[in-house]
Amino acid sequence: MPGQEIWLHPILSFEPSQAMLTELHKRIGVFVGLVTCLLLPMWASELYCYVVLCCFVAGGTLEYWTAVYSNVSSREDWAVYVILFMAWFLPTAAALQIYNGVVGHTRLVECLIIQLVVGDSAQLIVGRSIGRHHVCVKLSPKKTLEGYIGGFVLTFLYGAMVHGWSPVNICVVYVFGCAGDLYFSAIKRRLGIKDYSRVLSSHGGLLDRIDSFMFAANALVWKAAFLSPD
Repeated sequence: MPGQEIWLHPILSFEPSQAMLTELHKRIGVFVGLVTCLLLPMWASELYCYVVLCCFVAGGTLEYWTAVYSNVSSREDWAVYVILFMAWFLPTAAALQIYNGVVGHTRLVECLIIQLVVGDSAQLIVGRSIGRHHVCVKLSPKKTLEGYIGGFVLTFLYGAMVHGWSPVNICVVYVFGCAGDLYFSAIKRRLGIKDYSRVLSSHGGLLDRIDSFMFAANALVWKAAFLSPD
């Protein structure tokens, strides 16, 4: 039917571009590095996990204030960025002190894999493959409705089948992960910058990479602390 051809054509005719293949290769390389240098050691050692998470937060904090210092001059704006900083730093710093007794370090490593590695990559691949309806254009121009939905489906399947996570926990980390990405994107737009730093070259700064995980991990820890770990 003609109507079906219109809807099916973008999917059936899709061919991965060179830029997408290059991005995919970069993400595979990052994934291998994550597994080798971070995930496996973090899984094996509570102390190593804690040190890495503290380094994440410390590095993100340094990048945040460096970006603010370089782009903000008025006292009023500084007050705004102090508030925006406290909104994510205070709960994160507190979560660092209780996460091991609430969810355990292995669960947090699983959260890192599910949200940061699988979730973000799934959104990117699905969004660039079949994404047509852009959402939150002012905050993150490349995000699409198809990317969000497809990313959720793939993340849900991975979290449930590989790690045995409950549907509630998968939904919590995915939704809050997306919120974290948009939150830090909004701050970047306000500052007028593309990335918080260039420490990771084309991948931007550390805060650009862990923004979604930071919100997802916070949501997981505080849900377990006040409601239920499952």
